Amino acid sequence: MDSSNKNIRLKFLFRFLIFILTLIWFTGLVSPCINNNYLHSIYPYLKLGYSTVCHQNVHKSFACNDGMFLVCARCTGIYFGVLITSLIVLIPIIKIKIKTRYLIVFSFPMLADVIFYSLGLYEYSKIIAAITGVLFGSTVFLYILDAIENSLYKKLIKGNNN
Repeated sequence: MDSSNKNIRLKFLFRFLIFILTLIWFTGLVSPCINNNYLHSIYPYLKLGYSTVCHQNVHKSFACNDGMFLVCARCTGIYFGVLITSLIVLIPIIKIKIKTRYLIVFSFPMLADVIFYSLGLYEYSKIIAAITGVLFGSTVFLYILDAIENSLYKKLIKGNNN
């Protein structure tokens, strides 16, 4: 197997691992909506774990099956954006081209939503918060993935030269 195919396989395996971890994380935050005794038994621990990344305001969270998501609508959007994007980048030959303007453009709606709500210009909307979260989460994930892959790629090249 030549090094190009090996690098593609390693990149795919790394991205698949990231997708699986993201799927587990997302499943945890929607776990109150899943009728499963095991998930219900670990609910207090999940709630505590997700409290480190979100304020968990019940008035700002989605609900289903008489349970509240373990994070707010905005965080749900961010994590859903990460999940969907981590699935999309599994498609072979997707080259990530990162530019700072994308981060600015896709972060602006979320920032504007937070500012406008904080100023009292309109009422909080879970849907708007989730949509702006998806835009932000998708973009930030691509930046993080690109940085990690570039770092790993440099180490892989260094390791092969020794």
